[in-house]
This record gives sequence, structure tokens and C-alpha cells, in this order.
Amino acid sequence: MKSSLKERLTSLKAGETGGVGVLRRRDTSRLAEGAVRFIISFILAGSQILSDMSPFAVGFTAAAGTPVGAMASLAGALTGYLLTSSFVWALKYISMCVIVCTATLIFHETEIFSKRWFMPVFTSFVAMCLGSVAAFDAGWTIPAVVRFAADVVLTGGCAYFYKIALSPWSGRFNLEHSAEIVHTVSVLILISTMLISLAQYHIAGVISVGRALAVLVVLLAGYKGGVSMGCATGVAVGLAMDAATSQSPIFCMAYGLAALVAGIFSKQGRLIYSVMFILLNACVAGVSLESPAVPGMLYETFIATVLFMLLPPSLMSRLGVLIPGAGSGYGIIKAREYTRARVELAAQAFRELYETVGAASGKGRRDSDIAAVFDGAADVVCLSCSKQAKCWHIDYQDTLDAMNNATKPMLARGKLEEEDLPDYFKKTCLNLGEFVAAVNAELRGVLYRRQYKKRLKENQAAAFNQYAEVASILQGIADELGTGVSVEPELEGRLRKFLKGVNIPGETAVFIDKSGRLHGEIFGTSVRALKSVPNYLEKLSEVLRVRICAVEKPEEPDRLYLLEAEPLAASVGISFKKKHQEEVSGDKGAYFKTDDGILYVILSDGMGSGELAARYSGETVRILERFLRSGVEPETAVRMLNDLMLLKNQDDTGCATVDLVCINLFTGQTKMFKYGAAPSYLRTGTTVRRVKGRSLAAGLGVPPHDAPDRHTMDLRPGNMAVIVSDGVTGGADDNWIVKMIAEDNGEDPRLLAAAIVEQATSRFGSDDDMTVIVIQIKERG
Repeated sequence: MKSSLKERLTSLKAGETGGVGVLRRRDTSRLAEGAVRFIISFILAGSQILSDMSPFAVGFTAAAGTPVGAMASLAGALTGYLLTSSFVWALKYISMCVIVCTATLIFHETEIFSKRWFMPVFTSFVAMCLGSVAAFDAGWTIPAVVRFAADVVLTGGCAYFYKIALSPWSGRFNLEHSAEIVHTVSVLILISTMLISLAQYHIAGVISVGRALAVLVVLLAGYKGGVSMGCATGVAVGLAMDAATSQSPIFCMAYGLAALVAGIFSKQGRLIYSVMFILLNACVAGVSLESPAVPGMLYETFIATVLFMLLPPSLMSRLGVLIPGAGSGYGIIKAREYTRARVELAAQAFRELYETVGAASGKGRRDSDIAAVFDGAADVVCLSCSKQAKCWHIDYQDTLDAMNNATKPMLARGKLEEEDLPDYFKKTCLNLGEFVAAVNAELRGVLYRRQYKKRLKENQAAAFNQYAEVASILQGIADELGTGVSVEPELEGRLRKFLKGVNIPGETAVFIDKSGRLHGEIFGTSVRALKSVPNYLEKLSEVLRVRICAVEKPEEPDRLYLLEAEPLAASVGISFKKKHQEEVSGDKGAYFKTDDGILYVILSDGMGSGELAARYSGETVRILERFLRSGVEPETAVRMLNDLMLLKNQDDTGCATVDLVCINLFTGQTKMFKYGAAPSYLRTGTTVRRVKGRSLAAGLGVPPHDAPDRHTMDLRPGNMAVIVSDGVTGGADDNWIVKMIAEDNGEDPRLLAAAIVEQATSRFGSDDDMTVIVIQIKERG
């Protein structure tokens, strides 16, 4: 120890300025703290209620917490009591201060001293012991007992709340919401009791300095904290001012009512708010003209409002941080709006689905009229016959009867034979054999179409059963309205407090969705000014306790959306090439990220090529995206897509392949769905594996063979997924694709996608549409 001390002294003598600077800063800080405690204790010693009660400086001394603080507080209390009070009754409180300070010096290193309740209880015990002497001398009358009890409670209570008020915050936004309110109440108690002392100092014998400052405190609380905080502060400070005077109580009513009504106009600017406050105080004065405090109250209110108007915005912002940021209640509203928007998106998707089906159905050939079979045969055989006019015009009724008589045996047998026709028709017809053959050809077509449509209708009936899943979708959204979304009033309050601290008016909403992701929203005319705050996203992240990213919507300039940032990010590279001599590509793709933090990548290849294939794939991507954006689970979405294609195929045999990749950017969990699609590729490190499927294209699979291929995997930073259309692989050996993916340096997924398309073109030409989508996972920077 001696050598250590010697070294420190030597280093100081050698002029090591770093150590000297630290010691000087510490000494300056301690001196400043001691000076502040001395001043506050001095002021509190002059705070008197009920003529001869002044326990506030005793409580402040007990709340010091350290020997140095206790000594400074004791010095201020002794000075205040001796200068502002008569020595007879001040002696009791001086004795209390000395005993409390001595207890701090003795017990400050013990474990029990660190308990929050110890010093308040000890101080109350001291007040009880010393106060019992005065109560005994008064004969324990009811007034004496009331004073004795008030002295004990106020002494211990002040020690408790002063300790909280003077406790340093570990960080501006680190208090829990309930603790923040307790801290603010404690500060309010300290300020109110100090104002009791200052209220006895007057200007021109009328204007009280303490009451003018009290009005200023109420104005600040109502303007920054709104109606509730302003009213509570007005009542508390008003009670303190009423307790400091021997006149009839008036200030509690005046301050509380003025803050209550004026607080409604706190969003309209300082001028309107101040005018309303003055008017309300004047109204109270008008009904209390008999009180001698009215003239002074009017002057004090005017002076306080002038000071309030002159306060610079920067100081207003700093003072506003002391006001607790209670939640606005908008979180519940916004949570419901969020869920309602999802329901609306789902409804739009369903409407588009039914509109698409309705537009495609009912446009096919009519095969229910068997007369079309004979008409078709007549168009082939009879048009060039020399007896065409006789059979189909002059003797039309006889020909019609012959066809009707032959219909029943023809349908029963499944084909027409010559003996099914009457003799007069067989004698007249010059090309009987050809006519019978043409009828049978038409009949086979009709029967085939009937059989196909019958089977298709059965499949469509099975597809309609899948729409029971719609009920589960809507039920899930309804559940989300109840328990799926949780409102966060505490975080709302913290966010509102931060906005006050940077002097940006606005309302806030904070909630957590069903997937556990935090959502925030700030709305107001000055929201855009938040971007001018240095490192505002880092500060918002500190306020909301998670890393935040901001989302701006040009159509809503007065709103800023906040989302919990995903730990993972994805880079998507796309390259495509259309078929030779085609104006459009039959491949369509899309990728997007939802508010749940899920990245969806879709690739579809329509049947055929050109505009028809583009229509099939475009509808597939558009409808699938609708469902996914509305919150429908991907398993349900792809099944419903297949159902849609089946419904459309009533009169149209269109289909489309589907690749759907779903990546959770919070966990890396990935799902891949395939409907008749080409192989996909997954790279982890330098290892590449193929992901294949056996299902048919969407629109061809019928129950129980309508389920898509489903693969699950976990993607980590550095992993890569590649999906391609069948034009890239050409149905041939794809080892060259595997090699290119394995050897890629991972710098830019767009370069890899373009290189694969270029290599595929050199191998297979441009006989089919080609599309490559490369997804690279990395950590969010």
C-alpha cells in the first residue's frame, strides 16, 4: 500500500496530466454535488406548513446516501433553520438532521443501509422519538396527535421520495414505465416542497416568487405531458401552495382546472395553450374575488406565461424529458388497423381468384346437342354432293327424321352403322359409307370431350373442397385480432418521450405481431424532421430495445413506419432470356419481403411460349403473391393456386410450373415448394446439392395427387439458393450448373445468374425461355 501511494505521489510530482485531470474532475463533481445539496437543503429548511412544521430538510438529509452528501445537506439544513425559523422549534429539526447524518456516517458501509426502506424508517423513528416530547407537553390532544403523526409520516415519506428523485438514471431511456412514473412523482414532490419555501418571498408585497415558479412548472407539465400530467401537477403544486399560506385554499383549484382545460390545446402551440391557461385562471379568480390571494395569483400567472413563452425550444425539449411518456393508446388502434388491412388483402385475393375463374368458364364448345354430330358430318361429306340441295333443303324434314331415328341406336352402341338409317335415306345418299364414317368421327370427338369434361368436373368438385382452407385462413386472422397481436404501451411511452426529447411532436404506436416482430409507427406533421436527428435509427433502437429499420411510404408523408430489423439479409440476382423470335418471355418471377420478415421468391414457367405462356405464368405469380402478402401460409397458398388452375382448366388446358422459396430472415428457416418445376440448387460452403420434385405443374394435379413438393432447410450467412426454369437445364445433364455454383466467389449474385444464362444459351440455343434467380444470404450490416 505504501509503495502504491508513493508511486502515485511520484507520478503526480512528475506532472502526469492525465491522472491530475481525472482527480480534478472528480473533485469538481463532488464540490458541485455538495453545493447543490446544500442549496436544496437550505431551501427546504425554510419550507413551513401549519405554522411550525418543517420536516422536509430532515428527509432530504436522510436521502443523501453518502457521508459527503449527508454532511452537505446537514450544513444547508442547519443554515436554513437558523436563518428562517425561531430557534425554539427549529432545534427539534436540527437535532433530527444531526442524528440522521450521524446514522449515515455509521451505517453507510453496511448491507442494511443499501435497503431502500432503512433510512425512511429510521428517520420516521427519530421523528417519532423527538416529536413525542412536544406531543406529551401538549397533553396528547387531538391537534397535537395529528401534528405528531403528520410530522412522522412527512419526515419518512420525504426521505423515501427524495432518494428516488435524486437517484441518477443509468440512461435516459432505461427506466421501466412504472419506475419512470415513480421517479417523476418523486421529482414533483421535491419541487413542490421547495416551492413552499420560495412562496414566502414576495415582489412588491403581492407577487410570490414561489407561486410564479409553481405556475411555470404547471405550464411545462401540461404542455409536454398533456391533460393528465398537467392536471396532476396542477393539483399537487396547488396543494403545496395552499399549505404554505394561511389564507383560504384557492391555488389547487386554479392550477388544476387551468391545466386540465388548457392541456386539451397543448398540441395547438404555446400561444394558444398559454392564452387558455390565463383565461381559466381568470375564471377561477372571478369566482373567488373575496380571497386576498387573487390579485397576486393573476400577476403570477401572467409572469409565468411570459417566461414560458420565452423559454428556448432546446430547453423545453430537455425539460420535457422529465415528463413520463405514458402510452397514447394508439397502439391498440394501429394493431387493429394492421389486422384489418391483412383481412382486406385476403379479400382482394379471393375476389381476384373468383373473377379469374368466372372470366375463363363457360366459353367452350357445347357438346350436349347430339345434332351437332350430324351437322359436322354433313359439313365434311354433303357440301360437295350433287344431292345436297335435295337432302338438306327440299327433303329436309325426311333427312331430319332419319337422323333422329338413328340417334338412339347410335348412342346405345357408341357408333353409327348403316342399318341404323332408314331405307329411303340409304337409297338416296350417294356417299353413305363416307357419311357414316364422318358421323362416327364426330361422335368419338363428342364422347371424348364428354368423358374429359366429366372427369374434369369431378376434379373440380374435389378442388372446391379445398376451399375449406379459406375458413382456416379467416379464422387465423380473426384469432390475430384477439391474441395474435400484443400492444406495447411501455415502449409507446418510451418512444413518445424520445420524441419530446428531440422536440418533434407526434403520436406513436408500438405492437408485436403474431410472429414476434416489433412494429412501430410515428405519425404527425413533423415526422420527417426526425431524419435530421443524428443517428436517429440507433437512438430509436435504444429506445425500443431492438435494432430498428425505418420504412417510408411516399403516399403517407406524415408517417414513419418502424420495423424490428432482421439479423439476416438477402441479395437477389435475376437474369433471363426469352425464346428466339418471341416478343415476350413465358417465364415470370417476383420477390418481396413481408412485414413478418419473410422473403418470398417466386418463379413460374407457363405452358407453351410467347403471350399465352406469359399469361399463365403471370396469373400464377400475381395470385400467389396476393395470397402471400395478405398473410396466407405458403402451404395453403400453393394448394389454392393449384385449385385455381383446375377451375380454369374446365375449358382450357393451361398450366404453369411453380418454384416458391420462403426464407425467414430472423431464423434462416427456409421452405421450398415445387409444382412441376426444374431442379433447384442449394450451396453450403463449396457443397452444392440438387433439390428436385415429382409433382405435376400447377393445374394438372388432382386429388390425391395435387400436393406440391415441399422441402425444408436452414440457410445461414454465406449460403446460396439458385432456382431456374426448365429452359436452362434443357432436360439434360446439369453438372455444369452445379460446378458454376460451387466455384462462384459469392461477390454478386447477379453476375452468377447472368453467367448461367449465357452458358445455357451456348449449350442449348434459344429454343426456350430461360430464367435464373440467385439468392445469397448474409448477415445484416
